[in-house]
Amino acid sequence: MEPNTQFSPRVLLAIDDLRLRRTNEAGLRSAGFAVSAPSDADAVSVLAESFSPDVLVVDTDMHDKESRPLYQQLRSATDSYLLCIESAGRDRARVEILRSGADDAVSMPVTPDEIAARCHAMLRRPREMRTDWDPVQQTVITLGPLTIDTGRHEIRFTETEVSATRIEFSLLEHLCRRPTEVASRDALLESVWGPNWVGDTHVVDVHLSNLRRKLDKVASDMRIIHTVRGVGFRISNELLDAAEELASTGAASSIRPDEVEVTADV
Repeated sequence: MEPNTQFSPRVLLAIDDLRLRRTNEAGLRSAGFAVSAPSDADAVSVLAESFSPDVLVVDTDMHDKESRPLYQQLRSATDSYLLCIESAGRDRARVEILRSGADDAVSMPVTPDEIAARCHAMLRRPREMRTDWDPVQQTVITLGPLTIDTGRHEIRFTETEVSATRIEFSLLEHLCRRPTEVASRDALLESVWGPNWVGDTHVVDVHLSNLRRKLDKVASDMRIIHTVRGVGFRISNELLDAAEELASTGAASSIRPDEVEVTADV
């Protein structure tokens, strides 16, 4: 990265076509972004973590080594803003792209100036997630075999750690703090993304779907998150029953289905 862009917003550019990649890289740099523009999907996946981009600009025709659309793989791995570039003549596909978790989508042809403007517009959207950590106030939420440590930003199921993005963690924390209540998409959007969020509400479904897959790997016999059709999401009865059973045997004291245990580490 150039020295004069060390504090610039970062864009990870994933475009397969060399000419388009170089043109948009130059346009984004001129607009004040620090840009990384690898030539293959594997490098994009690595840089999505090491480069810590603020925005991902991804060609929807790019796929990972498992033939999965690259933007879907990136959406499950990072909370960065995601702008997808769709091929010409496939405008209707943009709806599905947005419902798959993209923050914005545009069809070819598109100019570098428009890509830069859309990146700036996304960065103006607040994502009001807590990032500060107060060691005196950190809390641990315990619900049966599921534990959420908000101070260490860890999720554990029967002592097995579950990897989660910031958004996935915040969604699960919101649900576990109100385990018997149904949370609507709007309530989750306001809690996790902030009241000024602008976008498709189905972004909640995408992040919860990714989180469910991760939880299913460690809790194969138990559903953690239940969908209430037409209403929203809540913690499953299976987990609430497990919490009550553990409480009755003394394995997890002070836990009731209607009252999640919150303990402070001080």
